[in-house]
Amino acid sequence: MIKTDELLSEEEINTLRYKKSWVSVLIILSIWLQVALAFSLFIVYPNLITFIISALIIAAKQFEMVVLMHDGAHGLIFENRQTNDLVSQWFCAYPVMTDTLPYRKYHSLHHKYTETDKDPDLGLTKAFPTSKYSLIRKILRDLTGIAGFRRYLGTIKSAWGKNLSFFDHVRKFFTKLKGFFITNLIIFGILYISGNGWLYLALWWFPLFTFFSLFYRIRSITEHSGVPGGDDLTNTRTTLVPWYLKYFLAPLNVNYHIEHHLFTFCPWYNLPKAHKLLKEKGYLNEMEISYGYSDVFKKILLPS
Repeated sequence: MIKTDELLSEEEINTLRYKKSWVSVLIILSIWLQVALAFSLFIVYPNLITFIISALIIAAKQFEMVVLMHDGAHGLIFENRQTNDLVSQWFCAYPVMTDTLPYRKYHSLHHKYTETDKDPDLGLTKAFPTSKYSLIRKILRDLTGIAGFRRYLGTIKSAWGKNLSFFDHVRKFFTKLKGFFITNLIIFGILYISGNGWLYLALWWFPLFTFFSLFYRIRSITEHSGVPGGDDLTNTRTTLVPWYLKYFLAPLNVNYHIEHHLFTFCPWYNLPKAHKLLKEKGYLNEMEISYGYSDVFKKILLPS
């Protein structure tokens, strides 16, 4: 494992560590404002085109919530851990039926055992490289909601528990998912009061089951699939993409994944700076860098 002080100076590392609470506040406000605007767009101009646009925007923001929750799992949203966890849970994790705290434990193992047999995320990448037709089937499962249905069904099953009495099952279920129920009741309540309760399913859950699943799959593929491995510079991938694709597929600089693995203490807004420092020191030639998603797909698809 490469030590960070072997790559950068202490001053440079301290620069990457620096947290800006005001940035976190602004990005959370931005996420939820865009969600509200996407709902409003379809409510004011209800047609198929605005529905698709709104669904894509909401899915992108739901994906961004998960990415910011990931920063929260690393304690990077706010300096104070209690505030960090509170915000990560209620504004990022719970609305999309996930949980920062168990994810933190799980994710720490991913960082410790990246791309080894002990990596809990290995199942996301071991299917690659794969055939073009296999990839198309996976994408179709995302866009038809099959993958999303399986994901949330698995979450519900895990919340139900095992070998408990009925009432203990119910108690465990609601205890584990109470944050989800509260946040989603608020979302539904706002829509219902505005006379658009049906949009809770149509424009909150439909994007989660479909476009969100696709965005999440592409993220998983680009981060660790088809990498040469062997050290910390090649067991994951940084993918450089244009801004208009970053909005949907790589929010909050999540595409700088080597930098994240090297500097887990680095908040999302400092990752481009980390990339620049590594470039200035001549490390880019040793790193697994892809220039665009087509470059990634060349590495994860088997020859026709």
